[in-house]
Amino acid sequence: MKLKRIYMFIVVICAAICFFNINTAFAGEEKITDINVALGKEDVSVSAKLINGLNKEVEEAIKNGIQKDIIYSTILKKKRSVWFDEYVVTREIKYTIKYDVLKKQYTLITRGNGNKEKVTQNYDEIKAVVSRIENTAVSSKKVLEPDEVYYVSIKAEIKDAKLLFFLDYFLFFIPFSDINTSWYDSPVFKLEKVNEK
Repeated sequence: MKLKRIYMFIVVICAAICFFNINTAFAGEEKITDINVALGKEDVSVSAKLINGLNKEVEEAIKNGIQKDIIYSTILKKKRSVWFDEYVVTREIKYTIKYDVLKKQYTLITRGNGNKEKVTQNYDEIKAVVSRIENTAVSSKKVLEPDEVYYVSIKAEIKDAKLLFFLDYFLFFIPFSDINTSWYDSPVFKLEKVNEK
């Protein structure tokens, strides 16, 4: 009987957390805008901006010493007229923000767009960097087929970089994201066929 009560308590807590996370996910106005794809000599690069991502709650958590990951997921897709669009390449760009309460300084670690580390005392500077991706390579240009139509889908997620042991291992099925945007698509583009003389 005692085990049954403990089990029911855990189920109720899990349901409440799940309900809270689903509601907060729908309540936000976070979105990705200004998506631009550029074809370089070797890479397909994308730029985009995250609007209303680092809200007051996220900022407060960071300033209280909670590490946050800002993750941009990108998918290069090929348009299909008859079937589902084809996933060609997926890529992830991740920023991790750490705040040292004693030193009053932020450390920003970037992965997926070259591994970089930046230290500053200016939160607005950190916010400006993580609220966008700029000319980030998402794929080699070699994967593009001439005259096929492509586009890039992007979404962003902000979550705790480190969860508590209990949450990490026993509640892995519950989303603990502060922000989890929808997918947003770039304008379509294609690799023009080169005429050989």
